[in-house]
Amino acid sequence: MRSFITPTRLLVGALIGLVYPVACATDPGIETPSGSGATGGTMDASADSAGGSGGNGGNGGDGGNGGSGWPSTGFGSPCDTDADCGTGQCSDIGKSKPNKVCTGPCIDGQACPDGGYCAFSETKGYICIPDNGNQCLPCTDDSECPNIGDRCLISPNVDRFCGRDCSYDGACGTGYSCTDPEAYGAAPGGGAGGAGAGGAGAGGAGAGGAGTAGSDAGASDAGPSPNAAMVCVPSGNESCACDTKRDGVARRCTAQSGGLVCEGTETCNGASGAWEGCTASSPQPEVCDGADNDCNGTPDDATDAELCAGAGDPAHTEFVCNSGQCDLGPCDPGWTAYPPSLPKSAGCTCAVEATEPNDTCGAATVVMTAVSDGSLSAVTIEGRLTSDTDVDWYTFDTVDTDEGTTNSYHIQVDFSAPSPNNEFQFDIVRGDSCGTPAANHTGLTSYTWCVDGTGTGPLGETIGEETCGPQDARHCGPHGKKYFLKVSRKTGASPTCDKYTLVVTAKGSFNCDFAQKCSPQQDETGKSM
Repeated sequence: MRSFITPTRLLVGALIGLVYPVACATDPGIETPSGSGATGGTMDASADSAGGSGGNGGNGGDGGNGGSGWPSTGFGSPCDTDADCGTGQCSDIGKSKPNKVCTGPCIDGQACPDGGYCAFSETKGYICIPDNGNQCLPCTDDSECPNIGDRCLISPNVDRFCGRDCSYDGACGTGYSCTDPEAYGAAPGGGAGGAGAGGAGAGGAGAGGAGTAGSDAGASDAGPSPNAAMVCVPSGNESCACDTKRDGVARRCTAQSGGLVCEGTETCNGASGAWEGCTASSPQPEVCDGADNDCNGTPDDATDAELCAGAGDPAHTEFVCNSGQCDLGPCDPGWTAYPPSLPKSAGCTCAVEATEPNDTCGAATVVMTAVSDGSLSAVTIEGRLTSDTDVDWYTFDTVDTDEGTTNSYHIQVDFSAPSPNNEFQFDIVRGDSCGTPAANHTGLTSYTWCVDGTGTGPLGETIGEETCGPQDARHCGPHGKKYFLKVSRKTGASPTCDKYTLVVTAKGSFNCDFAQKCSPQQDETGKSM
């Protein structure tokens, strides 16, 4: 039965309290989360959407510094918010790592400030970002190219390099051409995304022309759309120039051996600026380098095991030759290659839990042992987060037993491993179904909820729980409830495949904070108070 509280009923309750000094307590329970609680109130907050693409022009140039109309003060400087920038715009231009700098909208017919070029931001459309030397950086896949819009490409000489976005205006600079990355040769795993969309599977060509970011985002929730993907590559099917940032990069080279054309590799000496040490001389065993080492007219035509014999023996997988580079093949079932900082030679060393996937509340792993204040034994929950986006959901029941004179139902949840815990946190929901946790129940490392009939408030009143009256020895509870708990990785934490351990008990060792009182008391079994 639902309890409806009115001023009249509160007065009656107060009078009853004078007749029965030992009456129902003021507070049925205290929730005391600790740790770095998040300020948001949702469990899985989605990113702010930036409405339409804003259309062509319309930005006008909101500066006034010089004839270009471009507010160049602070362009490229580090920032946290728009207010930090003379340009009026602070953007994260990093791909795999955050890199917030002062930027500004690309405007038709106007050049970016010196040292800047246009790239596509998924939230702001086309913006001027600083050239930080990203063009021609060595890479193995898109994630190793630093700026939004960058793609990892394979030259006709089979060396890999980062190509920057040129899909807004086709501008690249002397010695470079603007071209379709897929037609040119994108590194495997890069995907055919729209310009600047960040690699694999990002959207295709956007509708319309070279729209600017626009000061008015529009009503659409889809966000701005990019033009068809285009990137800067060396002209004439050449490799990027050999210089200090390309030091150690290998590319294909050729040499005559009798009537045969043999291929091998040569390496960039960054100090001298020259490609040196071509290995093409006479027929050699094939290795995975994109070259025709055995001079039979077909490069890399041996088995993967033969081509990658020198790459190592990775755990729970095998190397495969992929566009002149030995990459990891599929992991054995139950294993994954994580974290990404591990060398490829390590292989798939991270064990995936049998409970996966449990990434949503609806698919929460059920903890079979209930947590009860009638037992001194705690329940442990163990798991691993085996990708950058992995989260683990669990659900468990708690039992509040009738102890006759008081109530020791104290729920306590803590991480016991790893120690110290710099990586993991949890959100928690107390209730019979999935729901949104309170803002102070997110981003926790410790949680408590207690009912205790041994406390005394500042006016001498009992805080916690006592019997409901001299003729009724039954407690005002029980307060046993189901819980839902989500384990996630702390923002900015270095990812590992380390196991985490949570300890859950209903006989917590903490002292209840009786200063936090709930009014009116509610019987969580549904009995009217």
